[in-house]
Amino acid sequence: MTGKYKILLLAMLLMIVSIASAQRIRPSTTIIDKDKYAGPTKWSCIDKHYGYYFLSYAMPIPIEKNNIEKEGISGKFRVGYMYRYKIAKPFDIGVQLNYLRQSTGIDPTLFGTMSKISVIEHSIDCGAFMRFNFGKSDFRHLGWHIDLGADYSYDFVFLNKYVSFYDNPSRHSKIKRKDRIKDAKYRHDYGVFMRIGWNYIAFTCEYNFGDWDAYGYRRSPLMLGLQINMYTR
Repeated sequence: MTGKYKILLLAMLLMIVSIASAQRIRPSTTIIDKDKYAGPTKWSCIDKHYGYYFLSYAMPIPIEKNNIEKEGISGKFRVGYMYRYKIAKPFDIGVQLNYLRQSTGIDPTLFGTMSKISVIEHSIDCGAFMRFNFGKSDFRHLGWHIDLGADYSYDFVFLNKYVSFYDNPSRHSKIKRKDRIKDAKYRHDYGVFMRIGWNYIAFTCEYNFGDWDAYGYRRSPLMLGLQINMYTR
């Protein structure tokens, strides 16, 4: 990882920590009976301000005719921080910032003797969303909600894995190397997403519009996944 990418990643981590630290010292504006909470309260799930960490993983759904992916070993892993602001009782707006690792498993028989078998991208990903709340939320629970939003990611590390095939299977070998992305359009990806959540769990659906392809083959733009919301009760 080059120096500028290390600085970019460090800046993202510092931003997440700063936002989270601000949350910890901000008192709740909705909880009146603070004696029940053994001290000053933090932001609550129904306050005007609230934020929390999250983990998610999504897998591709093969809808492309010329799909290149092996679905079982392809997917997106995210870890980051989400902030939402309540603009009315049933509606919130929010932003999220996270690290994204996307792996694309490739059928090695498609390209001949020296074949690419996987692509791993390390990215910074950010997004914005509108949240619709459907009840069952209180000071310690998010309740039922649906998020509709859009996100953008930028790759800062791009790794390829190759396998060389010979007549003798014992001579098969794998090579892992970092390749430079020559075309700037492959560093960028963007899309839209929907989350259906209940407290600590959310199911995700996303559709990506990026121009990624390999020798005319593409990866599926549609992905389904699961998200874990990591906030304290």
